[in-house]
Amino acid sequence: MALPTNPEIAADLELLGALLELDGAVRHRVLAYRRGAARIRATGESVAELAMAGTAVELPDIGSTLQDKIVERATTGSIAALEKAKKAVPEGLVSIAASPGLGPKRALAVWREAGATTVGEVRSLAGEGRLREVTGIGPALERGVLDALNAPTAGEDERISLGRALPVAEDLARGIAETGARVELAGSLRRGADTCHDLDIVVATDRPEGVVSALAAQPAVAGEVSHSDVRAGAPTQLGVPVELLMGPPSRFGNLWQHATGSKAHNVRLRERALARGLSMSEHGVDGPGGLVEHADEEGVYAALGLAWIPPELREDVGEIALAETGDLPELVGVADLRGELHAHTDWSDGTDTIEAMAAAAAERGYEYLAISDHSASLSMAGGLDPARVREQWRAIERAQQKVEIRLLRATEVDILADGSLDHPDELLAEFDWVTASVHSSFRASRERMTRRLIAAIEHPLVDAIGHPTGRMLGRRPHADIDLPAVLDAAARTGTRLEINGQPRRRDLDDAMARQALAAGAGLVVGSDAHAADSLDFARYGIATARRAGATAADIANTRPWGELAAARKARAARS
Repeated sequence: MALPTNPEIAADLELLGALLELDGAVRHRVLAYRRGAARIRATGESVAELAMAGTAVELPDIGSTLQDKIVERATTGSIAALEKAKKAVPEGLVSIAASPGLGPKRALAVWREAGATTVGEVRSLAGEGRLREVTGIGPALERGVLDALNAPTAGEDERISLGRALPVAEDLARGIAETGARVELAGSLRRGADTCHDLDIVVATDRPEGVVSALAAQPAVAGEVSHSDVRAGAPTQLGVPVELLMGPPSRFGNLWQHATGSKAHNVRLRERALARGLSMSEHGVDGPGGLVEHADEEGVYAALGLAWIPPELREDVGEIALAETGDLPELVGVADLRGELHAHTDWSDGTDTIEAMAAAAAERGYEYLAISDHSASLSMAGGLDPARVREQWRAIERAQQKVEIRLLRATEVDILADGSLDHPDELLAEFDWVTASVHSSFRASRERMTRRLIAAIEHPLVDAIGHPTGRMLGRRPHADIDLPAVLDAAARTGTRLEINGQPRRRDLDDAMARQALAAGAGLVVGSDAHAADSLDFARYGIATARRAGATAADIANTRPWGELAAARKARAARS
């Protein structure tokens, strides 16, 4: 029996967690399966092989219970607990629960009261006006569910988030580089795009056979390698392929530039080349003097009269004109960050302690860390009521005695449906940093959602709006908001808008962040970390900021805390 792939194992564990949630399992048990599944999806080597060797438990979020279930799946082809859960709760309820506006409790009610076990049956009930007869569902929600289920959906593109793809691609590149070849990432990975459909890697080598052998030996590779002298490809444990382009070092710059893209950027470059009597390709720049190869990208751009363009900007959004005049911005980098202003601990839905998060932040060179656990209305995330907030503050004070990094009393307070906040003002006034976020009712009307966001933006004690549009890649689009009105309010009040680095969010996205900069709105990059290693999600927020053309001066947490705190007090005094 062939071992299951990482996506197959992760899908089974996700389904098991979802069915247990529907059946009323305790929150921490459900979260354990979700976190384990997420870890498996992001792991570049075969988790089945690790589990069979007894070493899967060395991965974060994988304990002995999950390892045993992975071994069971690998040796028997199924997981007994999953089969039992399927008998207790119809599997179709998982899709029903994921429908906008429903969730686990309403999905159970739909099944028990109306007998629906598929999304199609829910659509029929809503279309006939009978879904409103189910407890907890009224006419407005029924209309919302029907609209959502009837909305056109994008085709399956088999794309995965940058956060899942990049670490595995980097491991592959390191493994191949052991041959002595120069190895670099390309394509969407290098441009920092939200998602990618393959792992593009470029290799400078005169010995392609050695590179192909090295690729085949990588733990992330999950099948046979196909290859020629210039290309190689293979499936990976992520469920998307790795694609290698190979060429001699003498024209590595041409090959790397070509493979990085984007298509629109490369088309614009070829048009520029033709206008100058040249032609360009991955083989070099051809002109009256013959074909010229370039060992580096700077030479490629210089041949067209341009400064080298950072890969994140290569999307045909005006970057070529800036490169011609020498006005390209000096983009913000991860090293510019001085602190983290959005992180969670085990006081709400995080997995690590305050002390562990502080140590991890200090290891990354940060000067400050905001402990930003949820407020009470987000009950599934273990949100804190005012009494628990004050209890946590005492814990932060104790932790501060053990670490040198500055710990901030912070919150991610829920923005409620009417635009009010989930903590009273007298409590909010005592926090060092307040991030306000929407976590529910994303399908409200454009007018209502905009009004809700602006109310929070205009609140004098709110410093930043977390993941402003609420999008979840592959699950939920951006909320329908009047973006210019939101940006105008943020610029007017000085409230920052977050670029959330969680790979499934990347919200604001790069286009919105670019608009925010043009409108004069301030930005902050947050990892939204729920575990110590997730502080590295800041790199994806920085990728988005770079794609938007942001400099270090545009990002609030590139500044020392004293400067930020002073600006915060000045804002509060003006309100």
